Amino acid sequence: MSRGHVQIRDRDPKSQEEQELEREREELRKQLHYGHMEEYKELVGSYPNSPVLARKFAGAPPDEPYENDSYTGISDDSDIDNLKPRKQHWANKMQFVLACIGYSVGLGNVWRFPYLAYKSGGGVFLVPYFIILLICGIPMLFMELAVGQYTGRGPIGALGQLCPLFKGTGLASVVVSFLMSTYYSVIIAYAIYYFFTSFRPDLPWTDCSHRWNTPDCWVPERLKHNISRPEMSRTPTEEFFENKVLQISHGIEYPGGMRWELVACLICAWILVYFAIWKSIKSSAKVRYLTATLPFVLIIVFLGRSLTLEGADKGLNYFFRPNWSELGRANVWINAAAQNFNSIGIGFGSMISFASYNKYNNNILHDTLAVSFVNGITSLLVGIFAFATIGNIALEQNTTVEDVISGGPGLIFVVYPQALAKMPAAQMWAVLFFFMLLCLGLNSQFAIVEVVVTSIQDGFPRWIKLQASLP
Repeated sequence: MSRGHVQIRDRDPKSQEEQELEREREELRKQLHYGHMEEYKELVGSYPNSPVLARKFAGAPPDEPYENDSYTGISDDSDIDNLKPRKQHWANKMQFVLACIGYSVGLGNVWRFPYLAYKSGGGVFLVPYFIILLICGIPMLFMELAVGQYTGRGPIGALGQLCPLFKGTGLASVVVSFLMSTYYSVIIAYAIYYFFTSFRPDLPWTDCSHRWNTPDCWVPERLKHNISRPEMSRTPTEEFFENKVLQISHGIEYPGGMRWELVACLICAWILVYFAIWKSIKSSAKVRYLTATLPFVLIIVFLGRSLTLEGADKGLNYFFRPNWSELGRANVWINAAAQNFNSIGIGFGSMISFASYNKYNNNILHDTLAVSFVNGITSLLVGIFAFATIGNIALEQNTTVEDVISGGPGLIFVVYPQALAKMPAAQMWAVLFFFMLLCLGLNSQFAIVEVVVTSIQDGFPRWIKLQASLP
């Protein structure tokens, strides 16, 4: 056929694209079921078909944050991944602030801060601590809260929405939180064990007359015998913790038996966590009205009681006598930064998860300042309480503060109980103290586990049905 007889049929290059776009719009309407809302009509009408529109589309609407049905996010080839509004929000700002404060003020403030202050020159540690809090802690906390509130997602989805490469960072924070929950629950189990043991008529860590005590057990009696602590001696609180509670074996080749009392306490700890978060923030927010407020009352009570102890001035002089030469050591600043990030919870994903339940227009600047201020002041008050108590023990044992203080759980399960045993109404003070530790531990555990739960809910929303909005 000659070239002049060839008939060229005109094709509309946009017709096929328009048909495909209409099909995608209809599918989106079926998935969202929000076609009657003006915001979604505008959203569907401005469906992104170019990189410029896609970047514009990535911003959240002004009223509510939205979340995707999976961690795939918005991509050029997958279009829109079933955007849904967050079904749960905090009932009020107080619930959100209490959740953040309860997480930031935990067991680390009670045992880690005093020990790091001791290692870093006493009161001089407060200088780098508050400097790093101002220039690093507060800005990073604000950033995490902003990311969570803007995206309405947990750490994996939130960071992945900012940049797909950051999903690994969010996943790492969830994994770290999961690993933390495994050992944090053990500390809570110890607190539960001590809490119930404190109801006994005679506290079992006051003397050396029990079957778990050894010939090296030594009870400080300064009023009767003004002698220093023998070199190889062990206090009743040390032997109770190591020989009775933990039943530490002589070596790794001797695994020892199962501690069924601690197993029961561990199960009890996880049951408390389960019933506190089984309806997500709807249930945990109500629990925090008790667990996040009562510890502060008890901290004030113990602070006042510790200041009246004999020898408290000895510990306070050590705490507030600054050794300015320590500021030249890098380890002091490293310890201050580590304590700030560990206490506030930077990098663990909990703050992102908490903020994801906020309303989109919530003012998080005030929340950030409130959480940071309460955390810093609490650390200072706990430091005063700790060193006043340690000064009393140092006087009883006729030794120095350096010989008394210890790091880790030993400070709260060995040093503090020794001081409580010397107080009038020792059982009452012991019950209050270990109940305070239990509340502090549970607050942090709630937040740690909620990171994992929120991430699972964000990743598999079709399998996990969330409850309705908070009343």
